[in-house]
Amino acid sequence: MKVSAAALSLLSSPLLLPFTARQVKIPESVNPPPACCLKYHEKVLPKKVVVRYRKALNCYLPAIIFITRRKREICTNPNNERVQEYIKDPRLPLHPSRKLV
Repeated sequence: MKVSAAALSLLSSPLLLPFTARQVKIPESVNPPPACCLKYHEKVLPKKVVVRYRKALNCYLPAIIFITRRKREICTNPNNERVQEYIKDPRLPLHPSRKLV
């Protein structure tokens, strides 16, 4: 009985709490990025790095989200002239929008 009591006290030890918390945490790569943008990217995005785009127009901040070769999502202003040129390009496919949860 002393062995099981010692094992129980060891398992409930505060030293093990960080290890158990790490096991429960889901990696960031599994969590999808948010469907809406909080701000616009202000710098000019080279057209050669953009592979597709999607629309986030039903959000508080309407945006066109460009997806790069490295799978990064860049929020841009849909009223920007350069953004309008990019989305009119037939070689740049429209990616389906994410549904808001």
